[in-house]
Amino acid sequence: MSKRYTIVLLAGLALLGIGGGAFAAGVLAGRELSAREAQRGIQQALGGRYARNSIHIRRVLPGFSSSDAIVEAQVEATFKFTRTAQGWQATEVRLADRDWRKLDVLTRTLVENQPGEP
Repeated sequence: MSKRYTIVLLAGLALLGIGGGAFAAGVLAGRELSAREAQRGIQQALGGRYARNSIHIRRVLPGFSSSDAIVEAQVEATFKFTRTAQGWQATEVRLADRDWRKLDVLTRTLVENQPGEP
């Protein structure tokens, strides 16, 4: 084997080792976060207003580093619809018992806080 191919092969193996180590660390991070912890974390992020049984964790995946994880979840919510000239429109969401929030305010906040386009 020539010297050039040996160097390329060693560099490729080194990159594979680094990538494999990062993936393994990510897998461990994902395994360290339990579904119950993720459920509690989402509940807290939503202001503690949702009952835990309204938050369903589908799966916990490894993140991009050893200190994060990706959580796929479903959050059950109750929506109020109002008939307008354009038809039925979702206008409010209930965050807790008798705690209705206007959807236009929430969606406006989400749109205003989106990262800029590259």
